[in-house]
Amino acid sequence: MRKLQSWEGQGRKLDTSIEDGPESAFTATSGLHGTTLVVRASGELDYCHTSVLRAELSRAWEGLRSPTLILDLSALTFCDSSGIGELLQARHHGLEEGVRLILTGVQGNLARRLNLAGLTQVFEVFPSLTEALEVA
Repeated sequence: MRKLQSWEGQGRKLDTSIEDGPESAFTATSGLHGTTLVVRASGELDYCHTSVLRAELSRAWEGLRSPTLILDLSALTFCDSSGIGELLQARHHGLEEGVRLILTGVQGNLARRLNLAGLTQVFEVFPSLTEALEVA
């Protein structure tokens, strides 16, 4: 259980907490599909986990040997604004390095947030990894 807030007022104590069992997990891994490097993110990408994605993307940028990097987000279960900020940083880095960044598997919470922020036109997005690999 993570305690979010405890508040006392008017002689009453209010505990606001959530039960989430073990801390939520986030992983980022890289692998080659032919000559294209794919970074796969899974779990909850929030402010606590952006450093994990940043570290994996840094390794990917250093070892990149093709003009395309695919970021597979199909296993992402949640993404907050800091996660979107990290995706924007990756896009910016790709533009600076002349690398095409493709997002795949954008769905649910992330798709809604990108749409609401008007960012669906900013990223190159494909529904599946297979489709992205075909054009990479």
